[in-house]
Order: sequence, then C-alpha cells, then structure tokens
Amino acid sequence: MVRGIGVDITLNSRHGHLGANTLRHILSPAELEELAELSDAARIEFIASRFAAKEALGKALGTGFRGLAPSLVSVVHDEAGRPSFGFDPSLVHLFDGMRVHLSISHEKDHSVAMVVLDGEE
Repeated sequence: MVRGIGVDITLNSRHGHLGANTLRHILSPAELEELAELSDAARIEFIASRFAAKEALGKALGTGFRGLAPSLVSVVHDEAGRPSFGFDPSLVHLFDGMRVHLSISHEKDHSVAMVVLDGEE
C-alpha cells in the first residue's frame, strides 16, 4: 500500500553559491566527503540532486523537514547505481514498516527526485 509520494524539482544553479554552513545542514558527513572529491561542474548537480531527494522525502512523509534533519539522511547508490537513502539510526522510527523508493533524474539545468513510501498501514 502506498503511504506517501513526494516529488521535488530544482534549478541546479540555485545551489552553486551555498556556503559551508548551509552545506553541512543539507548534506550528511558522507555526502560532504563525496562532494569534496568532485569537480566544480559536478558539485552543483550533486548538491541539487541531494536537496531534491531530501525535499521529496519530506513531502512523502507529509512533514517536510520537521523532525527530519537533512544532514541525517544520505543518498547512497548500490553497485548498479540505483539510488536509495541511508538514515541515521535516530530517524529509523519514521519509516517503521515502510519501504522507501527513490528516483533521481537530471535534465540540462534541473534535477528532480521522486520518493514513494509503501508498506502495511
């Protein structure tokens, strides 16, 4: 049973000017490490896609970022490149009995993410 759906689209260039404090608020420590390895061109798309994914997650939950600090959520990829979320243990209770599905896409100057929560009611 679908428990929530969230979608977010963002203009990548909106995320090119963000300072270190804002990035620490949006990105997890693991994502900050990954970001440091990227070229300048790839950094903006990386930040934008993580922001869109976490925004879509908050929408799927119906709470936005209330009770969901973005830095406690990581976007991770399996060996085939499929994205999913990694959650700090303090957030696991929010998803009890639910599966969380994530899709991220990029098109020219935009990044979009969709999250579907499913599980028994």
